[in-house]
Amino acid sequence: MVVDNISEFLINNTYRSKFLAIDFGLKNLGLAISDQTNLIAIPFKTLSERQLLNEIIEIVESNNIYGIIIGKPYNLDGSDSKMIVNVNLFIERILRVQNFPIYLIDERLSSKQYKTSTKTSKKGVHEKSACLILDDFLALYHNYKND
Repeated sequence: MVVDNISEFLINNTYRSKFLAIDFGLKNLGLAISDQTNLIAIPFKTLSERQLLNEIIEIVESNNIYGIIIGKPYNLDGSDSKMIVNVNLFIERILRVQNFPIYLIDERLSSKQYKTSTKTSKKGVHEKSACLILDDFLALYHNYKND
């Protein structure tokens, strides 16, 4: 189930507590998981799409994940980027494995901060980008809970 409204995304969350963010890339997917309090995004791992699809159920179960946050790529002017087609296909493949709640969030500039840094490994870039996506979601989540 893909939603773009945070209240719809959280409506059935009765027993799981953490979130998984994915920074989609054609070669590598960066993953980040929230801490138990949903205040901090923690880099988790970098996988290929095939690896993630093989491991996603185990990752969700073993880390008490409620839902998945995926960065939605936009151009700087707010229009959909060319990458959105690939992201949508990726989401379809995840939903074939299991119908996880999925929330799409604007990811403009999420990885540019790290891609220009020479000190960050290529794999670390993806995980840190996923952390930025998750941080954005967690801010929305806490604002929603406090309303």
